[in-house]
Amino acid sequence: MHARAAAMVLAFGRRVHALATAIGIALLTVCGVFAEGPKSISVEHVGVALLWAAVLGTRLLGREGSALGFGRERSSDDGAADSGPARWSWRALEASTLVVVGVHAVLSLMGGWESTLRPLVYVTIALVVATTPRAVAITVVASDLALEGALYFVTEGRADVPPFALHAAIVVGSAALHAVVTAVEVARIRARSKRELEASRQRLSEDARSFRLIAAPSAEPRGRDDERAWRASVEEVQKGLYWTLDLLKRSLDAHTCTLLWRDESAEGDKLRIAELATDSDDVADGPFDAGAGAVGPAASRGLVVNITPRLGYGGICFYRSPARVQAFLAVPVEEPGPEPATANGDKSPRPATPGVLRGALCVDRLDARPFTPREEELVRSAAAYALHTLENERVFLALEESKREQALLYRASQSLGAALNEEQVIEASLRAAAEIAPHDFAAITLYDPQTRKHTVRHAVGERSETVRGLTFGDNASLTAMAVKNRHYLPYRGEFDPTQQTVFTRRATLQSMQSLLILPLVVHQDAVGTLTLAARRREAFGSAARTTLQVLANQVAGSLMNARMVRRLEELATQDGLTGCLNKRAFLDELDKRVRSAERFGKKLSLIVTDLDHFKAVNDTYGHATGDIVIKKLGEVLQRAKRETDVVARFGGEEFCILCEETDTSGATLLAERVREEMGKAVIQTEIGALSVTCSLGVATMPEHAGDRNALFEAADQALYAAKRSGRNKTCSPVSKTTPPVRPVGRAA
Repeated sequence: MHARAAAMVLAFGRRVHALATAIGIALLTVCGVFAEGPKSISVEHVGVALLWAAVLGTRLLGREGSALGFGRERSSDDGAADSGPARWSWRALEASTLVVVGVHAVLSLMGGWESTLRPLVYVTIALVVATTPRAVAITVVASDLALEGALYFVTEGRADVPPFALHAAIVVGSAALHAVVTAVEVARIRARSKRELEASRQRLSEDARSFRLIAAPSAEPRGRDDERAWRASVEEVQKGLYWTLDLLKRSLDAHTCTLLWRDESAEGDKLRIAELATDSDDVADGPFDAGAGAVGPAASRGLVVNITPRLGYGGICFYRSPARVQAFLAVPVEEPGPEPATANGDKSPRPATPGVLRGALCVDRLDARPFTPREEELVRSAAAYALHTLENERVFLALEESKREQALLYRASQSLGAALNEEQVIEASLRAAAEIAPHDFAAITLYDPQTRKHTVRHAVGERSETVRGLTFGDNASLTAMAVKNRHYLPYRGEFDPTQQTVFTRRATLQSMQSLLILPLVVHQDAVGTLTLAARRREAFGSAARTTLQVLANQVAGSLMNARMVRRLEELATQDGLTGCLNKRAFLDELDKRVRSAERFGKKLSLIVTDLDHFKAVNDTYGHATGDIVIKKLGEVLQRAKRETDVVARFGGEEFCILCEETDTSGATLLAERVREEMGKAVIQTEIGALSVTCSLGVATMPEHAGDRNALFEAADQALYAAKRSGRNKTCSPVSKTTPPVRPVGRAA
């Protein structure tokens, strides 16, 4: 205990020693220890200065290793934790307070209030405001004003308030001004960084689309993994293209080698510089008209351009001013068209499909040496190599995308395989769908072919609360049509809320522009749908749609498995004829409730009931009618019981009701309701109407029994007493402490 107390004291000391040092130096300053001037510096003054420097150093050079130690760290080496993110830092408070106290000690040493170094206070406050959280800055400014007030009115004994008030106003105004300036500057830097990040992402998407690294022209990265893969592919392509162009430039002793590529993001037929190796500082940014100048025939018509332009020729589009080049060569960059389709076994030659012009590879020289046929062939080879680089990266990116989708589907199949009920299946399916295709709304609907009703089982995202639990029939909605046709809708994934209905006309998704409803089909039977919607256009492209269809098949199978598991659980615990608990499940429940009654001293009543003359019913009307009678008694018991009561078919025509926190009189009232309702029930048979009565026995713990077996035996004996005394009545056993209870019923 002593060791623990000592450890707590040491920990507390480590936590507050810097602040205690600041308070001590402030008290020494107020007491005038430093007011005697620089000539009176003593060993004690030097010791205080060394202590101040040492403690401040521990705060500034903490474990986090920050340059100033003013931090937004979550914990410090002495165990002090932040009280909130970026709002309070104990270390920053200690360091700032030490700095302010040190400044005032120096000012006191250098002349006090009249010191020429007084503006140092404003600089210190500005530094604190600019480098610490707001709560720390406010605390330090308040502490500074309190310390200066003590020095002004106590240490120096001044009584003139206006000078101090003016100084305090300047301190507060300076702090507020620096806080505003700092906040504005931080906001400006964040806004600029956000714009630069968005511009970088936009350029990345444009480059990926231009190089055909992605299939859909309007595709956007679905997350950080997509963005990282696209960026790596674009950088690899640019690196390969630059290496090719630079090598070509050196080989041909050229002035500029550039690959002009079609800009699909620009309006009209435009070219942009995909990559460049040049000695010129006069290269334009673009985009350029694909059909204009010397590049036009190569980029638009697939012709080779080999000319020796005059000096000052202005037809080379990628130079800002008239070019100084005297030799120019442009070869078309043409991707081969798709392979022609052939019938099975048909080996006859097929005409090649035309290629697709993607741009032009341009080379120029400053001297008047025309490009030779051999050099022209070398440029053609470089263009082919550039296309080969692009194709390799496309294949690599496609493989990475396929690998990613397979990993997503594998994780989804694991989650769905581990799900044992509908709730778990739905949660796992919605998580997987969000990874495959980010969306703003998602829902799972279930379809009941018996009632021909659709139910929104679960929904997440925008407006999900308005449709969750919604039930609708086979209407003209897209959901109903997807179930009927066993095909996803809408066809292109485009959604118009004014023309299309997702669930019902009232429950629509107004702000969505993309929609995908996938039927959940098992063995040609639709069990429901997976619905996804997004505010952006073309959110569910062909690649994502294919993966989502695979997911939908897995979800459908998992939902069917969950239903089968639920059915098996019901068969294991419920009676197949009446839906009540079976004998095994009832005995388990009886054990739990008996233990609870014994532990907490609660009453527990058991009602045992049996149909009167049931053998005669079977012999006269047949076993099928007997089953109807048994089922009728089960329905009566289920209606009469309370929510906390347990009803079970114990065997044959014998049923039990377990009533928690119920005494004998309460259980007897319940038994009488059952007896009366069963006596009034009329069952129609082939040979006439049938009415059957029942007898009931009631026993209560601890009044009639002390354990489970004794409770069951007491209720059973009460049932036999009701049978022996004429049937169609309720009996309870004789209590050890109360007089006998008379039978209740028609013959009582």
